[in-house]
Amino acid sequence: MFFHGGTNSRRIDDYLDFSANTSPLGVHKAASKALLALSLDPSILASYPDPNCSELKEVLSQYWNFNGPVLCGSGAADLTQLISMVFGKNVQGTAFNLIIEPAFSEYENALIMACDDEKILHLTLEEKNDFKFTDADFERLKKILSGGVPLMFMASPSNPAGNVIPFDTLVNIATECEKAGTVLVLDSCFCQFSEEAEKNVRKLIERYKEFPHLIILNAFTKIYGMAGLRLGYALCFSSDVYNPLVNSMRPWTISTDAQVTGVAVIRSELEGAPWQKQMLKLVKEERKYISDYFKTIGAKVLKGEGNYILLKLTDELQKKASDFAASQTAPAKKKAGHNGPKKQALVNSDEDTPSPFSAPLCQALALSKIVIRGCSDFYGMDQSWYRVSIKNHEENSQLIKALKKIFE
Repeated sequence: MFFHGGTNSRRIDDYLDFSANTSPLGVHKAASKALLALSLDPSILASYPDPNCSELKEVLSQYWNFNGPVLCGSGAADLTQLISMVFGKNVQGTAFNLIIEPAFSEYENALIMACDDEKILHLTLEEKNDFKFTDADFERLKKILSGGVPLMFMASPSNPAGNVIPFDTLVNIATECEKAGTVLVLDSCFCQFSEEAEKNVRKLIERYKEFPHLIILNAFTKIYGMAGLRLGYALCFSSDVYNPLVNSMRPWTISTDAQVTGVAVIRSELEGAPWQKQMLKLVKEERKYISDYFKTIGAKVLKGEGNYILLKLTDELQKKASDFAASQTAPAKKKAGHNGPKKQALVNSDEDTPSPFSAPLCQALALSKIVIRGCSDFYGMDQSWYRVSIKNHEENSQLIKALKKIFE
């Protein structure tokens, strides 16, 4: 069973959701205007959407200054499944599909649908290195690639750690994948929250002819606040990877409203909209605000570059959170014939699959109607690891206030 941020907050009203890494600025202004215009004149919706997403591909090519083929899909997860079904199936002999972990669970989910799960290999980065990709990991990767890897997934910034892979390392990895004939999917859905990560993507694009097996994945979900509209895209570095994918797609995958909105957003960015600059400023300031508090109570906070923070609580802090949750949910004294719990914490509905939301701090914060992401279901992590998304200052202040009730 796979878990995602945002799941619990949809089931429980009035919860402040720090579990999903969505835009702290909300929906991009150009997207709001485009959707409003469609609501006032929806006549365009009477026709089938453009199956080729021609205008959307054109503006995306301009935005990234990319001369290769662009593939659009219903979100990055949709494209992940398509890529897995095309390049990750029928794995034979000593070959394996590969995921650099810890990572977004949809890579594994998609590969399980494409091949036997025994044919999925996980290269898990080490906690002692803060889950960063090291020279030792590169040597491990080369050894794995030598055995045959049809398809490999990795991300920069990574999720949940938020680590950015240095450009030289990206080039070395892509080069080794070319030697091995491995299709490399670089998930860059969070790259626009990091100046370094976005710069690295653009530098790879400048050298796209060197890496015909590379696919760079991105989406409108995070940076533009369009998670509910489902719109993603893949920059395919050659027709060798693009053609099998486009020939395997369902017709009319992208709705007209998604295409129109996506075009409006990218045109706005091409015209110099301040959206991304405002986003980077807010995320930088609020990351420091949240991180500083966790550091003051003795938590380990990784220096990530996404719109989220990965942190680890000590055993003492875990116990404080657990004791707080237990004290608040213990049966109250009998009053007026009623004997029941004071408050309701988040509970796991599947006893066979422990939920990451059952971690102590998740349960403690739920009593203040705040949801964060426990990370025990990520490879290499246990219940002491948590991911907290970065929201606006008012919402982040509510989080800090709730944390002070638990730890102070």
